[in-house]
Amino acid sequence: MKLQRILFSFDGRIGRGTYWLSIVPLFVAVQLIAIAPVWIVGSIVGTESDDIPNSILTAFSAAELIWLAGLWPLLAVGSKRLHDRNKRGWWLLVWWVLPFLLFFGGFGFDFTSRSGDFSGYFSTGSIMMLASLPIALWGIVELGILPGTKGPNLYGADPAQQPA
Repeated sequence: MKLQRILFSFDGRIGRGTYWLSIVPLFVAVQLIAIAPVWIVGSIVGTESDDIPNSILTAFSAAELIWLAGLWPLLAVGSKRLHDRNKRGWWLLVWWVLPFLLFFGGFGFDFTSRSGDFSGYFSTGSIMMLASLPIALWGIVELGILPGTKGPNLYGADPAQQPA
């Protein structure tokens, strides 16, 4: 399967090896490209306090656009990997969106207690954050560790049996 089809098409199946060889470099590259402008702008602006908020906001906007551009290939590769597991690509919503919502919904708590009161550790927010971990781990296991279905399935031929 050609790289263009792996990264931009939602049809077909890919095995675990192709998944890891495409998703890890893609994710790392997108993250580095998205974060680099923030580092560069932060170092250029330095201590000029008047320019810092606007410059960092612009850098974050550029980083978000780059991240969004990399989202399509991440979804396409994940969808094809799920097809190899004989699952619909919509499962990505469960494994990516749900943990994101739970994790960032949990930022309404206070882990730092100055009076020795540790009730913040068991707040609703911390429980939501902890609940996001098993869901995300389940997704990692499904996508990257468990083998695909043997032989053809609803989504195409077995990638392990296709010539390279």
